[in-house]
Amino acid sequence: MKMAMTISLKQSLSVFALSLLLLGNVGAETVRLAIGDWDPYTSPTNPKGKLLEKVVTEAFKLEGVDVKYDYFPWKRSYSNVEAGEYDGTFPWNRNAERESLFHIHKTSLIKDDSVYFHLKSKPFDWKSLEDLKQYRVGVTIGYKEEKIYKDNGIKADPVPTEEFNFKKMLSGRIDVYMTSKVVGYSTINKLFTPQEASLFTNHPTPVEQGEFYILFSKKTTNGKVLADKFDAGMKKLKDSGAYKKILAEYGV
Repeated sequence: MKMAMTISLKQSLSVFALSLLLLGNVGAETVRLAIGDWDPYTSPTNPKGKLLEKVVTEAFKLEGVDVKYDYFPWKRSYSNVEAGEYDGTFPWNRNAERESLFHIHKTSLIKDDSVYFHLKSKPFDWKSLEDLKQYRVGVTIGYKEEKIYKDNGIKADPVPTEEFNFKKMLSGRIDVYMTSKVVGYSTINKLFTPQEASLFTNHPTPVEQGEFYILFSKKTTNGKVLADKFDAGMKKLKDSGAYKKILAEYGV
């Protein structure tokens, strides 16, 4: 009788533990993020190109939130979130237009200067946008520079990806291209041989002091809540020292 009661108690405890596990899984919150290929920050294929994906995943994990990533061209990622089809997209700079369209958290994902890249064999200098009119300028479709160039009368040749821009530069079809300094050199080193990569350089003057964020949709019911949760998670990640370890892991 005593053995039967012991077995029954063990079975009951097992069922109870399983029930808690199932309830925990059912209740877990998942944030759906639309991103693209921007190695070493985000990448659908390169495990070493997911620095900011890891930061975002770990920060949300500290707040009990799971993360699911889907990859699209950047322009589509942006429009998917604007329409409320996804919860958020990153990494993007913040500006007045985006602040009006999205919920944006307070603590940036990372700081990274944007610079103009060019070939060492092609002298380049600039102090204002007006100076760009004498050069053949590259731009990626969906990036904010596409509109900036158009509004300022700068003829720019838009292509779908960063890679296309650097390939066009090496082949002599464009003179300059602006992007994140970290992403730019990562792309160059990934695409070209060491000898070809050594042909590129960047102008020393930053175009902007880049800070990148997640844009959370205002068309969903919990965009502001997710932005606040992410800020809370980022604080914990930085206070623990884990944030610096992630950056060091990716050589940044």
